[in-house]
Parts: sequence; structure tokens; C-alpha cells
Amino acid sequence: MRQHAQQDAVAGRRSLVRRALGVGFRSETYRNLAYVLARFPLGITYFTVFVTGLSLGLSLVPLLVGVPILCGVLALGGYVGVVEAWLLRHLRGSEVAYDHTDPAELPVAEYLKTVATDPRNYLLVGFALASFVVGINLFVALTVVFTLALVLVVAPVAYWIPGVEYEVTNAEPVELWSTSVDTTALVGTGIDTLPEALLASLLGVIVCLVGLHGVNLVAALLGGATERLLRVGSN
Repeated sequence: MRQHAQQDAVAGRRSLVRRALGVGFRSETYRNLAYVLARFPLGITYFTVFVTGLSLGLSLVPLLVGVPILCGVLALGGYVGVVEAWLLRHLRGSEVAYDHTDPAELPVAEYLKTVATDPRNYLLVGFALASFVVGINLFVALTVVFTLALVLVVAPVAYWIPGVEYEVTNAEPVELWSTSVDTTALVGTGIDTLPEALLASLLGVIVCLVGLHGVNLVAALLGGATERLLRVGSN
């Protein structure tokens, strides 16, 4: 009995190590990466379209022309749901679907009334605008993390090249909420030898693995929240 428990514990540790180190060899990871990266171009597109539409519609409301424009903006919110559902199905393996109001099935007046009274459209417009902020921050974070990982990984073959310097020449204290981390002591730290370069390369691999696990976590959280939003009001 005790031997079986020890074997299960060893198998569990091996499985944990395999999941931790094998994240870069799973196709799911790169689908999640594509899903997270898609936030950036989609966020910019959503922001441009909806801010333009809302600004134009609100400014023309006194002339009554703005009312159908605002209804059109809300109608576009439904198409955001279609796009997001497609991404979830193809990149996250979800089965979620989104049915938007089809303008071909209703008269114009009835269609505008339907999209204007559907609360899901308002939620999706808010989601689209929030995607701009989320997409930019995720893109910056991914760029910083994986650029740092790449620079460290290639250190053994790059540190000796003339003109390439692996050295911290400037550093400032980093503020983390109420805590200040002094990084000025790192000034002058550099890579000058092969052992140091190999150690930096190992650190780069670790940074990359942590980044990929972070991508999976963010994709799961963002995908889950988006899926719940798309299911609001569904039968």
C-alpha cells in the first residue's frame, strides 16, 4: 500500500514536471498565444470603429440622424459577438455560438428597435472598447517578456560579437504598489564569459517557460470571461 502511494507521488511529480517543461511543445499553448495576440489588432479595430460611430451618432442626435447611427453601432456590437465566438471555437476549443439579429429577416424599423433594446449589444460594445486597453497592455507585456527571453537565450552565441554588450548601464528603483525595489545595484552587471552566458541562456529559457504559462493563464481567464458574456441572455 505504502509502495503504491510512493509510486503515485513520483508519477505525480513527473507529471507536474512534464506539464511545466512541456508547455512549449503543446499546440494548445500556441493557439492560446494567437488568441491573446489577437486582442491587439481587434482592440484597435473595435476602438476605431465604435469611438467613431458613437462620436458621430451622439453629435448628430439633435438632427435625428444620429439615432439610426447609434442603432447601427449597437448592431455592430452583435457582430463583435460573432467574431469572438469564432475565435473561441477555433483557438480555445469552445462550443459557444452567438446569434446576432439578422437585418435581412426584419423590416428596417423593427430591426433598429430590436438591436436598440437588446442588452447584449450594449455589453458587447463595452467589451469592444475595453478590448483596446486590454489588447495594448497584453501586447506590451508579451513583447517585453519574450524579447527578454530571446536576448538571454542567444547570449552564448552573441555576447562575444563586437558591438554587442550584455550589460546594465542604467537602472532606477521599481515601484511595486507600496514597495520599492532598488535595482541600481545592478548597474555594471554584464556577461563577459561563456559560463555567465550559459547561465543567462538558462535564465532565458525559464523566462520563456514562465511567459508561456502566463499566456495559457491569461487565455483561460479572458476566454472564460468572454464565453460567459456571450452566453448572457441565451436560452
